[in-house]
Amino acid sequence: MKWVDIKNPDITRILNEYSDWFFDESDHTELIKIADREERHQGMTLEEACGEEYLAEIVEKDGKHIGFPEKTRSTDICNNDNVPSVHKEKRLALGWDLCAFLGARNQAVNVFYPENGFMGWHNNWNAHGYNILLSYSKEGNGFFRYRDLVTKEIVTMKDKAGWSCKVGYFGRGREPDKVFYHCAGSYEPRISLGFIVPHLEMWQDMISDISDSDATSFQ
Repeated sequence: MKWVDIKNPDITRILNEYSDWFFDESDHTELIKIADREERHQGMTLEEACGEEYLAEIVEKDGKHIGFPEKTRSTDICNNDNVPSVHKEKRLALGWDLCAFLGARNQAVNVFYPENGFMGWHNNWNAHGYNILLSYSKEGNGFFRYRDLVTKEIVTMKDKAGWSCKVGYFGRGREPDKVFYHCAGSYEPRISLGFIVPHLEMWQDMISDISDSDATSFQ
């Protein structure tokens, strides 16, 4: 995964309008209730779900792991039927604006993390492709963590205050050297937006749009 600076003023405006509404005007009560349902996290804490012992458990499962997070304390605003309608409407408007500007087909992820929320270790092998992750927390007290494909070292990318952007590639089952184990957590409320892009050139174009710079060197 690599950091990308968000320098395009139009992207910054779209993102800030959403985060200002989300954190300064909207009610998170129902989103927190959804995240706190026991069957989703099964009593696991952030430190456990993003720790080395649980990573080893997921890696050992290999093909039996479903790809998506099996343990999570978060709320998928895109796909949960119990999300309040105002959040769904704002998410759709945000997705429309971002996709129209970036040329993306759809926004794959819009996730809310409550304080001490997390997505436990997983590999997204069933949702493979080039990806763009946009995250926001007021103080930057969250992180994205992954296992290096070559060294197997665990790397933690600490959030920056405000919006930040990370890009990379999640491999599929038939690309064993590119299956990317990762997790995320936050010690304060956090939102994360994600795009999965099937083609390298399209992904590079989107990165160029976000960063206002040439991205043809990104692989």
